[in-house]
Amino acid sequence: MPAAAKKPALRFCKAPLSKKVKQDGITVVSEALIKKGSSNLIPKVHVKRGDMVMLMAGSKKVGRGKTGKVLEVIPKEGKIVVEGINVIKRATKQRTPMTQSGIIEKEAPIFASRVMLFCTACKAPTRIQHKQLDSGKKSRVCKKCGEAFDG
Repeated sequence: MPAAAKKPALRFCKAPLSKKVKQDGITVVSEALIKKGSSNLIPKVHVKRGDMVMLMAGSKKVGRGKTGKVLEVIPKEGKIVVEGINVIKRATKQRTPMTQSGIIEKEAPIFASRVMLFCTACKAPTRIQHKQLDSGKKSRVCKKCGEAFDG
């Protein structure tokens, strides 16, 4: 009897999934998060930790129109955690004498595609332009006013 054909380890789907999902032992990856022909399955996120961003899409309850600092970037999921945006309440038990118990408010991750980089010089959300400095380093620059984001 011939050996059974091995199932592929990955399967791609058209719908934008929030995470990698396992179905019948096969990892399902959303094509919406990955560039064509890419061997790296971790999507690129357009913001870095410490950037000021403005939430452009979502409900007023989540914080549409608010600005905040990026606290954490999760490239595997294509999400970011922003200070003061998408604040949720969680009931927690006291595990050790030092930890806090009760109802705690914390920021939950949101999709990075819902935010735009906020330029503090022109006080507006903007797209990024990459410029090469004289020293040879690449720098992110505001498309509207030309202000550099990183030193």
